Amino acid sequence: MIRVCRFRAARSCLATTLAAFVLLAPTSPADALAASLRFHGNGVNDIDRVKIAIDDPANANPGPPADIGAADFTIEFWMRASAEENGAGAVSCGANIAWINGNIAIDRDRYNQDRKFGLSIAGGRVVFGVSGDGTGDRTICGTTVVLDAAWHYVAVERRRSDGFLWLYVDGTLEASADGPDGDVSYPDDGVPGDFCGGPCTNSDPFLVFGAEKHDAGSSYPSYSGWLDEVRLSSVLRYAADFTSPQQPFAPDAGTAALYHFDEGIGNAIGDASGTAGGPSDGVRQFGGTPAGPEWSTETPFAPTGVGASVGASAGSDAGAGASGRGGSVSLVAAPSPFRGRTVITARSADGAPIRADAALAILDASGRRVATLRGRATAAGGLDFEWAPRAGGARMGGVHAGGALSPGPALAPGVYFARLAAGGAPATARIILR
Repeated sequence: MIRVCRFRAARSCLATTLAAFVLLAPTSPADALAASLRFHGNGVNDIDRVKIAIDDPANANPGPPADIGAADFTIEFWMRASAEENGAGAVSCGANIAWINGNIAIDRDRYNQDRKFGLSIAGGRVVFGVSGDGTGDRTICGTTVVLDAAWHYVAVERRRSDGFLWLYVDGTLEASADGPDGDVSYPDDGVPGDFCGGPCTNSDPFLVFGAEKHDAGSSYPSYSGWLDEVRLSSVLRYAADFTSPQQPFAPDAGTAALYHFDEGIGNAIGDASGTAGGPSDGVRQFGGTPAGPEWSTETPFAPTGVGASVGASAGSDAGAGASGRGGSVSLVAAPSPFRGRTVITARSADGAPIRADAALAILDASGRRVATLRGRATAAGGLDFEWAPRAGGARMGGVHAGGALSPGPALAPGVYFARLAAGGAPATARIILR
């Protein structure tokens, strides 16, 4: 099927401009900021997506580990979306590339060329398709309706030797078929086709999450909803039904790339796999109406509905205060932005008292704990946590408890997150230090 691409001004390949991103390891899993990305399906102007460069068209060097397809592979992730925002109808699955007509969530297409694959939501169901190198096409379809605003776990696999495909939803095998044989990785000497008002250098040599990569028009819509915990593997992970994971992945020998989406701020998307030849870092392309992808505290590892957006862009301010929710507890920081001192107030939605010994963690944008605060009870049953990093109230490694302080280096201006675990899902609030 032919796709007609909208013309966009030429841009230099992100493969030569991606800044190195170092994901700082938190001191413990509880210290990490749990986050996800919320896409809005804009499908235009190269925005509202994550882009991972998998080839440099200027040379024939091998791509990063995220360029899967030369061997067996597994792609798996969590998703949460609604039917109202993903209106693509059901497609006819079989020897075709009909996956491109669903709301595209993962796109490793090559415009009008072979050796490609992708995943979309069509008629409310997961659809996975692969095209071989002259060996045909195959699209397989799931059976579970996943557009119910609940978190679902999706895994798809391809065996290199014979092209066989599998599709799992929430740990249950829903579709399988014999697919096209051979190598479907991006060719190291691949030449983007001249189909995008010029060569498709800004879309072809990328793996894209959350959007149709070419912005080819309404017949090829983009995904709208949440994505979290995307893992690419160079092995077949599953041979039978399995239980969906209950916590974030840890890298192992089969991991090609791993995206926790826990940065919570900014446009750098880190690959946490540690795989040789990597990292396969990405870039958040933020924009559109509504603007996306947004950072969100919605995650599959906490009850649905307890999270909140934690900031649209690295430069956005929160005005007079910043707030967040988690479970039945809300956090409000005022003032934010601030220079000298701010107070983070924790309140229970039902007015129940919050434990007096609850500790508030302050995290930097990488998810590293930089301070721990102890609160003072309020008349309303909440807790007030005072943070004054430049006055010596909370420095890296410090504990502020009624004036008691462990010294540490002063903190730099920037975005920080307050995180309180007080029963239920943790509450999180975004704070800007001037």
